[in-house]
Amino acid sequence: MKADSIIRLIPQRGAALIMALLIVALATALASSLIWRQDLWLRQVETRRDLAHTRLLSLAGIEWARAILADDARTSVIDHPGEPWATVVPAMPAEGGEIGGAMADEQARWNLNNLMRNGQISPADLAVLRRLLALLQLPPELAGTLADWLDSDSEAAHEGAEDAYYLSQKPPYRSANRELGDLDNLQRVRGFSSAIIERLRPYASALPGYNPVNVNTASAIVLDAVLADLSSAEIRQIIAGRERAPFRDISDLRARHDAKKAAGFDRLDTRSRYFSVSIHARFGNADTSTTALLDRQTAWPALVWKKFE
Repeated sequence: MKADSIIRLIPQRGAALIMALLIVALATALASSLIWRQDLWLRQVETRRDLAHTRLLSLAGIEWARAILADDARTSVIDHPGEPWATVVPAMPAEGGEIGGAMADEQARWNLNNLMRNGQISPADLAVLRRLLALLQLPPELAGTLADWLDSDSEAAHEGAEDAYYLSQKPPYRSANRELGDLDNLQRVRGFSSAIIERLRPYASALPGYNPVNVNTASAIVLDAVLADLSSAEIRQIIAGRERAPFRDISDLRARHDAKKAAGFDRLDTRSRYFSVSIHARFGNADTSTTALLDRQTAWPALVWKKFE
């Protein structure tokens, strides 16, 4: 072969080599991309599988809570912190993961829906909420704002707010004019910030209809708000008395604390209908926290609502 022909072939072979290298690099990049996408898809499938398992574990935890409450109803006519339902269950192995949880008496708190009685705002219960807010160092006028949110009319009361205010917000919306379904619904009520709701949460609930406070489980602050005629010292005596022996009924409470004329005892009870259950479950790489509200009106408690987080 002549020298000039050899010289012409060298660039052609170099170009072919470069082209081959580019093709190999492209094929490698495509293969890597496919492998990465497949790995991502597999991780997503595993995550969804693990999440489904945690939710199944959480549902099993709720059924466990319902069984505990049903058994308690058969064996006890009162509710107090010394019963099995009040035991905190630490995380324990279950079905390849772990699960733990706790129950709480929702009637240990003041039910905000108690403001409504027979379709009308109850002035006496409005006063209870104002006292509770004051004890928590929150603006007492929030009671009037909430009353307007709950009542059926569209007329703003003193310190309240109705459609005229809510329709001016961005985005606009109307006053609910019905009871709260959950404490988080307060986010839409004028004046209730996230900080205020969290401050209120340990002492207030949002239960269907009117529900009395359980004197065997309520905190001193809640009892102080309900029993306005009693001093803080008398409230402490009630708490000390129930720790020695839970109250059997309200007559027992009156007899043991000589408070026959004190107002507010009609808002108390020694048995509860509503309980919340909090379940935390883990399986694989997934964690789920579940909260549910149970209604123990019948032999087997009903599930009012549940939330996954």
